[in-house]
Amino acid sequence: MKTVKIDVIPQKVASRLELLVRIPYAIILGIILYFLGLIVFVLFILNIVTILLEKQRVAAEFIAAYIEQYAKVSAYLTLVTDERPPLLPEFK
Repeated sequence: MKTVKIDVIPQKVASRLELLVRIPYAIILGIILYFLGLIVFVLFILNIVTILLEKQRVAAEFIAAYIEQYAKVSAYLTLVTDERPPLLPEFK
């Protein structure tokens, strides 16, 4: 199983302009994460079935990338970091 590592570096002073940009950016990120979450749910069920029947994983990298993106967005929205996450997850 792969581990997901996320480095979050908190900053003491947040930019006021960044705090204003955060609101519309959060709405966009929320919409994207919602639809990606629906895809991940279907892939998760498909992954369970393929593991039980064929003993191999399907789309595990996509699910891990979604979880990593969700953690980055959560850190951004809870004001832990000012670093904006990308709109789409980075697949490796």
